Amino acid sequence: MVNRMKRLFAVLCIASAAMAAANVKLEAGLDAGRRAYEASDYAKAIQVLQAAAATEPQNGDVQLLLAKSYLELQQHDPAIKSAENAVTIDPRNSIYHEWLGKAYGEKADHAGWFSAISFAKKTRKEFETAVQLDGSNFSARQALIEFDCSAPGLVGGGEEKALPQI
Repeated sequence: MVNRMKRLFAVLCIASAAMAAANVKLEAGLDAGRRAYEASDYAKAIQVLQAAAATEPQNGDVQLLLAKSYLELQQHDPAIKSAENAVTIDPRNSIYHEWLGKAYGEKADHAGWFSAISFAKKTRKEFETAVQLDGSNFSARQALIEFDCSAPGLVGGGEEKALPQI
């Protein structure tokens, strides 16, 4: 019985150490990606963050930083995919919705007329969701106000919609 307990304890210690090492590796990947992003080395940030995402596919912060990096390189489709992944991982995170809205907005700005309408509507929806989830997310509120003040009513904009947010 004592030997079984010792073995079980040893297995638990090894498993715990392996999990701790994996967390350290992920954090190192996220930190390295963040440093590359902050140094404006977006290609390197993407490379490092893709590896981190492969290791930990359920980390929304990795997906968010990937989305931001892709946006900096004007790679709208992968930015949207990463931001959608972040929202899927944590649908109650206001910042994730805000950045998904930004990715949709960038895609709308660079899309053909018909596609732009669809992406613009998605943009407003994400900004609105971000504000609903966290009323103190002022950058999301500002993005919603700017959208409403500049977008035509056809896609959900209108200055009258911005007034309650202001």
